[in-house]
Amino acid sequence: MNYKAFISPTSQFEVLEHDQVIAKVKLDYSNQNVEVWQDDKVSPVFLPFPGKKKVLVSDVLDYFESRCLPRTRHHIDKVLQSLGLSDYVPADIVKKTHGVLYDDYVWIRFAGEELTCADVHPRFASEQGFSSNFCEQQ
Repeated sequence: MNYKAFISPTSQFEVLEHDQVIAKVKLDYSNQNVEVWQDDKVSPVFLPFPGKKKVLVSDVLDYFESRCLPRTRHHIDKVLQSLGLSDYVPADIVKKTHGVLYDDYVWIRFAGEELTCADVHPRFASEQGFSSNFCEQQ
């Protein structure tokens, strides 16, 4: 698949664990360049590119896909439609879901967003006694 049509030329995002920034990524897709800062005090299991000295665009795309529902999920077309998407493009999916998974509190915040974990992670919001507006924001 040609991802070039689906990804803006440059993209910046942070990876957070709860509300702690654990990685910052600047992706320059046009020049195939990725700049990454990762907090070396954080357990590698939470980091997007643990142990990687040089991160490639393909690593970022793989990371996005790792933060998505499986391609083989039953009724994937209906799930994508509920997100306002017609194709399975991990970069587009994580822009909608912020890469939230039920199993952890790691999530992705894109440049220009002022979100907290409680804004995007319904389980965390519930545990904190907050109501997440994530579903209504879609």
